[in-house]
Amino acid sequence: MNAKGPKPLDPNTGNVAVPSFLKVKKLNEVVSYYMNDKITHSVYKAIQAATSFKNVKKRQLFEPHHKVPEVGELGPKDIDLHLKRLLEDGTVSQLAYLISDSAEKQPEALPCYATFPESESLDLSRIYLELLDYSVSSLLSYLDRKPETSKTLLWENLESDLEWGARKEAPFPQLFLYLRQAFHNEHFRIPANPEFIKDFLFELEDDLHKKGRVIDVPGYGLFGIKNSKEAVQIMDYVDDFIQSKGTKQLRHVLMDEFQKIAMEEKLYYSNTSNPETTRFKTERAEAFAKALSGTPSPGTPGMLSVVLIRSLAELAEKELHKQSTERDRNRFHDIKRNLLSESGSWEKKVLLVPDKEFKSYPEELKRMLIDDLEIGYSTWETKTTTIHAFFHKNANSVRQIILSLGAATNVETWKILCIRQLVESNEPQIKSIFREPDLVKAYGKVLRKGYLDYFPWYYTLLDLIGIGRIFQDMFFAQAKEKIKGQQNQLKARNHETSKKEEQARIQEKIKEEEKIRSAEQKTKISSVMDEFYFKRSLPPTASEVQGNVGEFQADLYYQILDREKFVFIPWEKGKERMDQILCYPANESFRNKARELHRILSEKMEILQNKVRTAEEEDSRTRISKVIKHVDEWFASHKSSADKTTPQNGKAESGDPYESFRKEIDKLRKVDKT
Repeated sequence: MNAKGPKPLDPNTGNVAVPSFLKVKKLNEVVSYYMNDKITHSVYKAIQAATSFKNVKKRQLFEPHHKVPEVGELGPKDIDLHLKRLLEDGTVSQLAYLISDSAEKQPEALPCYATFPESESLDLSRIYLELLDYSVSSLLSYLDRKPETSKTLLWENLESDLEWGARKEAPFPQLFLYLRQAFHNEHFRIPANPEFIKDFLFELEDDLHKKGRVIDVPGYGLFGIKNSKEAVQIMDYVDDFIQSKGTKQLRHVLMDEFQKIAMEEKLYYSNTSNPETTRFKTERAEAFAKALSGTPSPGTPGMLSVVLIRSLAELAEKELHKQSTERDRNRFHDIKRNLLSESGSWEKKVLLVPDKEFKSYPEELKRMLIDDLEIGYSTWETKTTTIHAFFHKNANSVRQIILSLGAATNVETWKILCIRQLVESNEPQIKSIFREPDLVKAYGKVLRKGYLDYFPWYYTLLDLIGIGRIFQDMFFAQAKEKIKGQQNQLKARNHETSKKEEQARIQEKIKEEEKIRSAEQKTKISSVMDEFYFKRSLPPTASEVQGNVGEFQADLYYQILDREKFVFIPWEKGKERMDQILCYPANESFRNKARELHRILSEKMEILQNKVRTAEEEDSRTRISKVIKHVDEWFASHKSSADKTTPQNGKAESGDPYESFRKEIDKLRKVDKT
């Protein structure tokens, strides 16, 4: 539905002008012939008596079915006659409000009438706003009662749209609110004022939009949602539909494009720090729209799925970003809570993360862990990788770590030294614990465990004869220097290893991007060929295709054709390569295009065979016969179980490369959500 523009301003006050339907005349402002009629006057008085701000909330404004005091029963035609007289005089205004009694039935509008509100205001604005509030509440109640849109229900409607399009008014009542149609019912024997409907719907839809309960789907209606999470779910359902139907009914023109999008999607999700996005669903929807016949627009068969994706994408993207942020925050709080756990074991209270794993963390999670003032952070170099180490700076927690390490046996030396590095790096914040003699003694015991491997071999002998302690401080100082030197060496080595891994990853990404670029080039050419073959039923020459891909220079264009193994078919007027018929690469993925080619070109050939042909049509017949022969020969040399009948009756090939992409992407997305 289209929102109207800014409201006009009153030239006298500069404020928003009061619409004409909210202005009514006082009885003494009109000289009315109709008021001489006793019944008309009685109807006016009944409307006047009911016109009040408080009556709106009770639904007690005058309605056509209400009784008129002083007049007995009035039939529909009679009451309509008198109401029309009052409307013509401008002494009453027809307003309306929306009601909803069930989740199965669309909300409907009911007309009501008001006169000049003598004691309350100068116009009907307050009453109008109250009718709006009541109507919004009715619609919210309706949306609350409706169950969430299930995949089954959505697919049923999308299937119907794909087959028939939106051929009738309000064609999908299970999906959309059709508010404009709500004013066209048996209650409006006197048609509603178009200006009123326009203004009322604008305000109504604006309010529902602000409350986040509807999405405007251009050309169809208002799509009700319970929350932004449902928008994400609906997009998933629609994307599944497009992939299911697109890879069946339009497989011959969508296969290359969908495969290229799948390559981009796989590359994106291979970086586990990337959040989930609607981008690839939107790209598939646009490719699907392009593949639909003619110039697709809202109402065209199949376009409902596309327009739904377009309309929901922004809200769903924001929701996915919000979910990603919440996931990172929750994961951070889980880690922080575990570091402060009541367990006395040091293993529960220290987080040690290898560099490769740490790099896979989302950027926001890494930032929160490193920047949090209550969490201590440092790195430690092992022989194979850099370790990112974290603990909570809470004094009691650090005390438990030291005591637990002192009591533990068989703890790897590097872990002890890594925790020592954590303690020393954050000593200013935890120095209070080292005022405790027993803890200082325990910490010394822990350090001795860590440094022992760096003491001279003869330290054990000296300790046995009771003089080891005399040299202990000297050995400690030497051990620290050895550890420092070793850390510097390991840091340089690990940095170099990490750099090589990063370079390898970048090179792999470049290769994947190059594959995507090549696939995109191939897809652009195939897309132009699809236009010739499937929409015009005319096999094109290489030069005719080139004329429609102007972004490729001639050299590059023929390089792409050679690289992707496009097929050149000679014919009577195509001795030179540029004048030869261009056909799709004759690899295994050609199978589905070939079936559709055979069907479409055979039908066109039959038409051309049975008529007197012009020179242009004779050329077309020759081209078609050459391509049909090529397709027949290809099928003869590429038999499969699906080809035991004629080419056009075959089924989708098993081992579909696009399906394998989908499975890989699903795995990557599941990893991202964990």
